[in-house]
Amino acid sequence: MWTPKLPVLALALLAAAVSVGIPSGARAAPPGPAQAAPPGAAPVNGPLSGPAPGPASHRHSASAAGTPPPTLQDVLTAAYARSPQRQVLDARGREVQALTRHADSLIAGNPAVSLRYQSDRLASDRGLREYEAGIDLPLWRPGERDANLGVARRAYQALSGSQAALRLSIAGQVREAVWRVALRHNNAVLAEQEWTTAQALEGDVAKRVRLGELAKTDLLLARDETLRKQSAYLQAVAEWRHSQDQYRALTGLERLPRQRGETRSTRTDIVSAHPLLAEAEARVAEAEARLAAAREASGGSPELTIGGRRERGFVAENYISSVGVSLRVPFGTEAHTGPRITAAARSYAEALAQRDRVRRRLRVGLHEAEHMLRATEQELTIAEQQNALAQENLRLARVAFSVGETDLVGLLRVQTLAFAAQRSEQELRIMRQRAIARYNQAVGVLP
Repeated sequence: MWTPKLPVLALALLAAAVSVGIPSGARAAPPGPAQAAPPGAAPVNGPLSGPAPGPASHRHSASAAGTPPPTLQDVLTAAYARSPQRQVLDARGREVQALTRHADSLIAGNPAVSLRYQSDRLASDRGLREYEAGIDLPLWRPGERDANLGVARRAYQALSGSQAALRLSIAGQVREAVWRVALRHNNAVLAEQEWTTAQALEGDVAKRVRLGELAKTDLLLARDETLRKQSAYLQAVAEWRHSQDQYRALTGLERLPRQRGETRSTRTDIVSAHPLLAEAEARVAEAEARLAAAREASGGSPELTIGGRRERGFVAENYISSVGVSLRVPFGTEAHTGPRITAAARSYAEALAQRDRVRRRLRVGLHEAEHMLRATEQELTIAEQQNALAQENLRLARVAFSVGETDLVGLLRVQTLAFAAQRSEQELRIMRQRAIARYNQAVGVLP
């Protein structure tokens, strides 16, 4: 570590007062998450895009300040309302209603009207006439109606489970979108700070070149550094805007939630109430109910016919009217009922397999989320120490450069390391919060 000699101490203090680089607040202590926004850009918890600086910008900020930013729950509700998957759930809701109406019906199928006419006009032609009309009513087999009511109930429970699972899935998309914007915004802020620092350093080098203290090649090097930082800033802002567009497409909102951070859930395992696992269990129950209904209806529906007949034997006879009832009972054979039952059994087996896959995937995801959170916290502890050392090293390097004891190349090298350490710490702070959100997502907790 370089230590200034006593005769040079006064010059070092004076140079430190006018030295350029990272803002003084960043040199005094390891910085926290960046709060400033790039020029003309909105803050991370404000509108996604802002107009160019000027009076219009102030009017926009004033109007935005009158409306509080949404909460994470508000953002989730907005994203859920825009989800295309809701069309599928709406269709399933109509299916559940149809199943319920069918199970509540007094008959097992569509009624039918039968008509019959018989005459001997083309045969003996003695005047025989018969007119017959009736209505055919399919009947429930014993236990069949209850089985269909069970299908309707299980289908409704599966639909409710799918709605909760969809909400959790969208919550994961919202979490990722919000933290993606936060990371890209932080990168843009740091890129702006680095660009500003490079401009200030270039101005200081230019002044010292005019005084004859530095060579012109140092000015060219400083100018190249400024251009590189400007290019990095423009790229960071473009990536930030792209993440904002993704957030807007997902939620339809212009503003980010005012509070992004979450508290880590106390759950340590995948519980049965996890929305994805509960949905899989509900689908198993629905498939089992459909299998039971298929077995109950395997023989076919009996059919009751109620009708009347009007007839005469020959021309001299009077017409006789009568009412009759008939019952038709089909016999189901395995050759004809087997395909329907085995198809329902296959669906049941697929639902069981899917439930097991979901449970296994959730447990693996939980382990990954735990590991990522633990690793991020450990990396953040190291990054804080590295950033503190890098900022102190940069301070000493600036003092040394100001008194001519190190060249510009050495200062830029130390400054690059300091910027990287600062960026790493701030990114890890955000990534730690994102890791907590991912952990909550893994255990099935909504924001």
